[in-house]
Amino acid sequence: MKKLWSFTTVKDEEDIIESFVRYNMNILDGMVISDNGSNDSTLEILNRLKEEGYNIDILVDESQYFDQVIKRNELLQHTIKNHNPDIVFPIDADEFICSYSGQNPRKEIEKLNPNKLHLYKMENYILNGKENNNELFIPKKMENLRITVEEKNHNYKCIIPKNIYEKDIFLEMGSHTARFNNSSEKMPVETSKKLFLAHYPARSKYQLINKIITGRLNNSSLHAREEGFGFHQYEILDEIIKLGTISDETLVDISKTYSLVDKTVKVKSKKQPIELKFCKNIDLKYTKEGDDDKLLSNTIKTSLAIINHMREENKKEHFEYQKIIEVYKNEIDKILNSRVWKTKEFLLKPYKKIKKNK
Repeated sequence: MKKLWSFTTVKDEEDIIESFVRYNMNILDGMVISDNGSNDSTLEILNRLKEEGYNIDILVDESQYFDQVIKRNELLQHTIKNHNPDIVFPIDADEFICSYSGQNPRKEIEKLNPNKLHLYKMENYILNGKENNNELFIPKKMENLRITVEEKNHNYKCIIPKNIYEKDIFLEMGSHTARFNNSSEKMPVETSKKLFLAHYPARSKYQLINKIITGRLNNSSLHAREEGFGFHQYEILDEIIKLGTISDETLVDISKTYSLVDKTVKVKSKKQPIELKFCKNIDLKYTKEGDDDKLLSNTIKTSLAIINHMREENKKEHFEYQKIIEVYKNEIDKILNSRVWKTKEFLLKPYKKIKKNK
């Protein structure tokens, strides 16, 4: 059997992290999860799951500030170096590996061509306002699959076999694809028609507001808003700023159109929950409902972390500038004290006296 590992960056995912681990560990052999300074109980839940016996390599990044592309490539290298998997899955905490057949996806994963990068579709699950909010296991709470006419614009994630990552690859934004780092060789790619990722991006008002505020603060420190980076989330942020919250109706609308470029598309859905029959031990023990009182404190903590990061970057830039000045100063001193320069000064001395007397 092939050795399957995933890696994930998480921040404030207490509502879904236990569902994510318990489900996906029915497929994977291990998970690398890097907690990026969560202000909620995400890290506590991960540690308790590890104590239960789940094979989780937990990393703690307290910076609360990160460049997604850099971090994910660092995690890819960490996973390869420390766990030597046959296949690597870059996935987020709101993504669940599935097969269209309803069987354990591992059976299809074992058949993947080891010499190609594989892509599989992200299928979005949405809210319709009729969910049982007492159900905390996310795939049971959200059973409606989004159907949209924008078939060509479906997002995909990549699956990385060992034969591919050993050639030294670089993951692109969102881990939707990858390229070779130091080669002009074209990446061999194959799209799976048997595997998909169930994606649950908008799950509750608390989760969505927290995600948008902290996520936009982080990305605004990296990108100009005019660049259009995460455009759909800025629209949500504008409503939060205006109203201080989002309505139940808006939550459902956002869930339906999440990540769609054309918001006027008539979105349809059908009840099609992911298959759970092959899963063992998916009963939740540590997940609780979100606490709205934490939203303000999370925003403040994230803002302070970003400010501190930018202050440190300014210090580094100043230090580098001083180093450059020091290098040039040393070189100038060498020139001024060199024999050639002193000879030149000696030869010019009489000329300077004549010029002065004039």
